[in-house]
Amino acid sequence: MSARRTTRSHPRVLVSRTLDEPRRVSRTADSIRDRLRTGAQLVLVATGDQIIELSDKELAGAGQQWTLRIVGMSRVRIHLNTPLPATAQIVATDRAFVEVTGHVTVHAYTHATVHAFDECTVHARNVAAVSACDSSAVVAVDDTVITAYDSARVYASDRAWVIAADSTSVHLSGDAHASVVRGVRVTGPARSNLHVAPSAMHG
Repeated sequence: MSARRTTRSHPRVLVSRTLDEPRRVSRTADSIRDRLRTGAQLVLVATGDQIIELSDKELAGAGQQWTLRIVGMSRVRIHLNTPLPATAQIVATDRAFVEVTGHVTVHAYTHATVHAFDECTVHARNVAAVSACDSSAVVAVDDTVITAYDSARVYASDRAWVIAADSTSVHLSGDAHASVVRGVRVTGPARSNLHVAPSAMHG
């Protein structure tokens, strides 16, 4: 009988399947669109001092399997009306700042910061920081810090720290902790790792 490894609930990011692919860097939305249209499986994005905006125009018509990796101190805004396939992944790493709206899924690593709105999903690892608003969802592990407002949902484990207000819901496991105001729904095996703060969290 062959032993199978148990699959963790956290998705694994496919950084690159072609190690011999030239590591060219894209600095504009047009460059990203062109590289994806020509079949690049890994697109490195470094915007420098510029803020670039990406949408369905640049991303939706690309292939089924690719990774957009936003590096350095890049600043990127992404809005998608239609979710990408699960094999097309957006990664924010280093000290990048990414704002996502619509239906975007992004993986945040190292010291990246993500602001998520609408129906977006963020998978946060390492020491990434996420601000989740509207009906967005966050899966947080390691030493991430998550701030949640409106009706956002947060699933936190390991040593993640959650600050939540409004009608958010928080699920705690492992050594994850949360500071919430009254009215926030807290569940999970670590729900006793909770501090109920005064209601004025927006100030």
